[in-house]
Amino acid sequence: MKTVILIRHSEPVKDRTLPTEELLLSEQGHIKAQELFSFDVFRSVEAVYTSPYRRAYSTAEKLSKRLIVDDRFRERELGNTDTLNSEFWNRQYEDQNYKNINGESLNDTKARMTSAINEIISRMGEGSTVAIVSHAAAICAFLLNWCSIEVVDEQKKLRKITHNGTTVLNGKFATPSAIVLEFENEQLCRIKYIEKE
Repeated sequence: MKTVILIRHSEPVKDRTLPTEELLLSEQGHIKAQELFSFDVFRSVEAVYTSPYRRAYSTAEKLSKRLIVDDRFRERELGNTDTLNSEFWNRQYEDQNYKNINGESLNDTKARMTSAINEIISRMGEGSTVAIVSHAAAICAFLLNWCSIEVVDEQKKLRKITHNGTTVLNGKFATPSAIVLEFENEQLCRIKYIEKE
């Protein structure tokens, strides 16, 4: 079995004057990341990959000082911010090819995430565990390979993620949190959501 842990970065500062890729972790974000990484599942992590965005990189540093940065784990490019509203957020899951001008669709994001993660899985030995620190939309896009995602509340960005009829997440994708994926013969066999309450 091979285990891939997809981690949503910890809580960033709420500073909308900074570009999204430059957002730092808040004080609480540093604490929450340490708390999440106290779970046993993180003890066996052999390699840590991260998005280059500062909030993801800073989260990853709480798990390891030896990081592999891969731009394919960055957040989904949303494009024209003037058209980002609850209608957009809902529609993206109804039409996974939908995108803003200069943005990416969920399918675009899924393709780059899947390419990167498949490369990692192909290099992993049996019994290995890796962690990847990324972003909610990018992680959700990757999960669309096996899961259905329903918008529960577009205003609050609540989702229901289901795999083979079982609910994986119903609510907010916490900052930080993790989706643990277990693969046998390169096929996903188990999926579990974890967060520090």
